[in-house]
Amino acid sequence: MRYFLILIVLILVVGTAMFTVPMENGKPLLDWQHVEENWQDPDKLIDEGVDGLAGKTQETTLYRWRDPQGNWQYGQIPPPGVDAEETTIKAR
Repeated sequence: MRYFLILIVLILVVGTAMFTVPMENGKPLLDWQHVEENWQDPDKLIDEGVDGLAGKTQETTLYRWRDPQGNWQYGQIPPPGVDAEETTIKAR
């Protein structure tokens, strides 16, 4: 009985560590929000989880433009009438 309790405690510790201890990319191995959103779709849950393990980066497309003061502004949707450049941002 004692070994069974030790086994249960070890499983709980490892499970908790997978959600809390950051890996080399600064994020934990598992994400509570990702699991909660995709728990009914195992293919999406596993595919995106494996991509994170493989170190694939996610890319986001943003636009940049200069405001009237000459400062660079970034956003997902440029304002109308502005000459915006498309920029790709890679998350680590």
